[in-house]
Amino acid sequence: MAKIFKMKKPDILGKLKGSPKKHLAIDIGNHTIKILELCTTAKGVDLVHHAVASTPPGGFQVSVLVAQLKEMLQEHRIKTKQAVIGLAGKGIATRRLTLTNIPEEEIQEAIRRQAEELFPFSLGDAVLAFQILDREDSGAQKRYEVLVAAATRETVVEHIAVLREAGLEPVGLMAEPHAVEQLWRSASLGEDEEGSIAVLDLGAHKTSIHIFEGGTLRFSRYIPTSGDAFTLALTGMIRAGEQEIELNTAQAEKLKREHGISSVKDRGKTKEEIPLAQLAVRIRPVLEKLETEISRSFDYYAFQFQGETITRLLLTGGGARLKGIETFCADRFDVRVGFLDPLAPIVIEDSPVFSEVDAANRMVLTVAVGLALPFTERFNLLPVDLQPHYKRWSVRTPVAYAILGLLLLLPLGQYAYQSHRSVSTLSRAVNAKRSVYEQYQRIFRIYERLKVENSQLDARLARLPSLDLRVPQMAAALRLISQKIPEDVALTNIDVEEGEGGLDVRLNGLIYGRKEEAFPVVTKFMEDLQQAPVFSNVQLGDAGDERAPKPAVLAFEIGCVLK
Repeated sequence: MAKIFKMKKPDILGKLKGSPKKHLAIDIGNHTIKILELCTTAKGVDLVHHAVASTPPGGFQVSVLVAQLKEMLQEHRIKTKQAVIGLAGKGIATRRLTLTNIPEEEIQEAIRRQAEELFPFSLGDAVLAFQILDREDSGAQKRYEVLVAAATRETVVEHIAVLREAGLEPVGLMAEPHAVEQLWRSASLGEDEEGSIAVLDLGAHKTSIHIFEGGTLRFSRYIPTSGDAFTLALTGMIRAGEQEIELNTAQAEKLKREHGISSVKDRGKTKEEIPLAQLAVRIRPVLEKLETEISRSFDYYAFQFQGETITRLLLTGGGARLKGIETFCADRFDVRVGFLDPLAPIVIEDSPVFSEVDAANRMVLTVAVGLALPFTERFNLLPVDLQPHYKRWSVRTPVAYAILGLLLLLPLGQYAYQSHRSVSTLSRAVNAKRSVYEQYQRIFRIYERLKVENSQLDARLARLPSLDLRVPQMAAALRLISQKIPEDVALTNIDVEEGEGGLDVRLNGLIYGRKEEAFPVVTKFMEDLQQAPVFSNVQLGDAGDERAPKPAVLAFEIGCVLK
């Protein structure tokens, strides 16, 4: 069996800072009227007053509702006058819009232009309130996901008239989905949950589906299938024992509350000898329609939010007390099912009024609790021109004015003096910091200049030819050659090239004399070079006659390697 949805107590006092202010929450449903008053105390939020009464038949008639409210306020001795009332019905609707490339300050006008076809009534004189759920700025395009609430002027005026004629002062009007969202946010519900959570508010005349992801309301929808549909399905002729009886609305409502959702396999009977299987057959079409509408809502949500899935379903409202509803939902939907008690996560447990209300009856107060929490202006549909004008408190005598002026000036003067000292101290500190900052700026500029100069020097150095460390070795080789060269030998050319084992040196020269006299000279020159420590691999490359008149000349070429 499903359990009441319980969570850790949130830091509600941290969210409700400031002097405690009380106001009434009025939730006028098709079946019951709920009045609730909460107050913040040192211990937490206390339930001050709570009243539930049947809604008078005949629809939304201002005079009839005013009489019922006055009776409830008098019976429960409720003195608070400021009230927030919930809006529901055909004159109120919520929609989700996507706006692109619209400045944020022009969103309300853009909604009026673009949402005309999405709402079931004209937005010409309707009252609008909206919340930006998501912003996406890709540079070239801005995109806003907006949740919009709209109410017709007629609906707003009627609800304000009900409060004022009942002796109450309207401070806010809020649509039902946003009242549930205010409860959800204030109680920090669902913050530790993975996935999305659906709240199924089963009312008498309608069923509401609100889907939350974290603390944000992502989807809201009304379903016509409700508690009255179950009652209507049970009315009419039905077999009871050996005879047929006709069940009126009151009898059908009683059977629904006593037996809830029965199974066609159930062999039991009611006190009137009506088989429970017959009751199950009667309400099966209603259950199938409810299942279809919920499944469609879940599928649409998953499609709209790119595969986001529902992981938990919370039941609340008067229809949540229907026996077997949690088992039915658990069997039909692949989610965890529980109940949402709107007061348990918020109100202190030792509140005397809270202890008088059992958990089952507290579930009809979900919307009222959201309305009774400290009010925010986010979704207030109360127009500015219809808001109350508060009378200013005035003092009559000049003496009182003088005393009041002194009382105000003394703390103000002390505050001004302390502020002046603080500003002077801060000014001195800022000047000191500015001086240090300017020094750092100068150092930084010097550093940047040196870095540029260093880069220029590196570039110039890179363009210089590399130093050949073999120059001194070549000079020693030339000195050695000049010392070893014979007197009859003249060098005509010295070539130096890079080789595998070092520098390849080729010596070209001439020897004056006959060949038989020249060869020994060349051989002696080669031996001297080979014995030198800087040469190796000395070889005769070429030798031959140079024809000249006289004397005879022998040309030669010697190759060697400079180590």
